[in-house]
Amino acid sequence: DEMISAQLFGKEVLYTAKPVFRDEVPEGWYCYDLCGTDRKPNQPVKLTDSAVVYRIGTVLSPNPLKRPSTLEREVQGQFLMDGRMMTLAEFCREQDLPLPQDPRKYVPRPASPEEAGLFFALPPEKDGELGAIGHVRIDFGSSRTSFHHTWWPRGPQELNTQEFKAELQDVVDELRKSVLKSLGSMRRYCWGHNGEISGGSCCQNYGYVVETERYLYRLRCNPTEGDYQAYLSCFDKQAQTLGLTEKGRQALKDAADPGKDHTYIWYVIDRIDDPKLRKDYEVTLEEAPRVYAGLDKTDRRLGVLKDGIAAVDLAISWNGREWFSDDWAKLDSFKDDPVIADAVSRLQTELDIKPLVGRVTFANGERIGYTDPEEYVNVVKEELPYHATSGFRYETLTDDPEVRKAVDDILHDLYGEENPRPLADYGSGGMTMGGMQL
Repeated sequence: DEMISAQLFGKEVLYTAKPVFRDEVPEGWYCYDLCGTDRKPNQPVKLTDSAVVYRIGTVLSPNPLKRPSTLEREVQGQFLMDGRMMTLAEFCREQDLPLPQDPRKYVPRPASPEEAGLFFALPPEKDGELGAIGHVRIDFGSSRTSFHHTWWPRGPQELNTQEFKAELQDVVDELRKSVLKSLGSMRRYCWGHNGEISGGSCCQNYGYVVETERYLYRLRCNPTEGDYQAYLSCFDKQAQTLGLTEKGRQALKDAADPGKDHTYIWYVIDRIDDPKLRKDYEVTLEEAPRVYAGLDKTDRRLGVLKDGIAAVDLAISWNGREWFSDDWAKLDSFKDDPVIADAVSRLQTELDIKPLVGRVTFANGERIGYTDPEEYVNVVKEELPYHATSGFRYETLTDDPEVRKAVDDILHDLYGEENPRPLADYGSGGMTMGGMQL
């Protein structure tokens, strides 16, 4: 951002009328507000760490301008602007200072006017062309500082991978330090960072874009009370490039056609949750079990890319759990493919991974599989009472009668009833429980 070159107390500083979030201040630099008084509300009279009233502007300095223990310092006419506009990089070059690193992991850029339409609801065909995954709807509640959010899927299920969910959480955590910290923070951020976009029925909306190597996030801010204050729309750039366009959709149809010839690339990913440490290995099916088993037990994947457009993770190790995913059997590109079915059977034999006992999901898109029966039953017991607010759902996958009955007991107990079915009813050939439907 461009600021104005100035002098304060005889030292070179940068000045801006817009607010500066303290989380954005470079390490080792100092940030203060200039403020007026009742009698001189528009004249810089005092320097303070953060002005509550009569704030005129903000000063960024490579040197301290007051003692930390002092609440404020009288300016006494020692603030002089020379009118030159410059960026932080230009200021550092002029003052022979090292350029500090941006402390933010993800830096939103303000949207251009031409992008305005992409921040609002799009027709399904447009979502498909852009590789839409879904959006997070956010509001700060009546306190203006809460953080209520709901996940709304908008694209093919195969795009909503564990890798995407981990990065989405990381992006939201970063935005929670600034624009999504509270309603007041959002208002200040929007005022100080431009991003005005057309559209919105009740007030001026603002758009910001966060772009990573694989994904694109568009944040629409509606800084007004009594409404949802933000929508964070998520897009897979790779899907957009490959094309969930007409050409891409045809490619997916071809990948699901058992009568066509197909290519298969087997891959193993290590440290998928950390972009700096992540490693991708392209392997043969014969090599895949050995390479996967030889990696650290934390956060790794074994999967397949079919025809260069459809991918699915098969063996998954995540947050101390390890399981063999059945997602491939639900995706059109894979479910009727005999090559995939044979490979899955082979990998299950070669890899010492327990089958999933059950799976749970939440409204925010989190999806967790469990291979330990006791752990699965405990999470159902702990989370089920809060399903109305968390969107918790469970699916029992095991045929073990004791596990199935234990989960049914918890559901009946939630409604103050006793499970009328004895353990014998859950035996082989008995009823099959497919999860909770509320």
